[in-house]
Amino acid sequence: MLPNRLRLIASMVKHGSVVADIGTDHAYLPVYLVKENICPRALACDIRPLPLEKGRQNISLNHLEDKIETRLSDGLNAISKGEADTFTIAGMGADVLIHILSSCDYIKSDRYTLIIQPMSRYYELITWLYQNGFVIENQKCTHEGNRRYTVIKARYTGQKNDFSEADTYIGAMDLEDSECREFLQGEIKKAERRAIGNPELKPTIEELKENLK
Repeated sequence: MLPNRLRLIASMVKHGSVVADIGTDHAYLPVYLVKENICPRALACDIRPLPLEKGRQNISLNHLEDKIETRLSDGLNAISKGEADTFTIAGMGADVLIHILSSCDYIKSDRYTLIIQPMSRYYELITWLYQNGFVIENQKCTHEGNRRYTVIKARYTGQKNDFSEADTYIGAMDLEDSECREFLQGEIKKAERRAIGNPELKPTIEELKENLK
């Protein structure tokens, strides 16, 4: 069984997609996607040899060697244009995610879907997406124990629109959804702590609170 975080990512993958899972670790996500017939094949990629070997073992245990290829890759660097149409990238901070996306020129095409789960400062990732012509098609939230997560589904359009700092906190979340409300409430509390040393955050915090009413 996948944990909630990975299950939410899987639920946002379009049936028939070829997925490249970046930072795959034990390859739990690509194994699930292929076993559930969501994806006909997948790439399981990691920058570290040891986790990738664990991924190979999991793939072998599930007899999926003919459908899931493992690849040692720093971000998307070892994946050629057109090898996959969907990229799942989870469990990394916003700075690492931005570096990975910034290092790949071909990702700026509407043929590719990004499904990203940032571990920290998700609003910085959303800022980068907006500034670089991506639209957020969907955004959902979940939790595991006391830890809350958001998953962002984005695609490149080339269009760049004006946005506020509050927009980067809200993204495309449905604030009628209890998981999204609780996630945003937690982020507001974090922002309030940061505002002690950065009073310029206070108008954004008030705007976010208004959106939750």
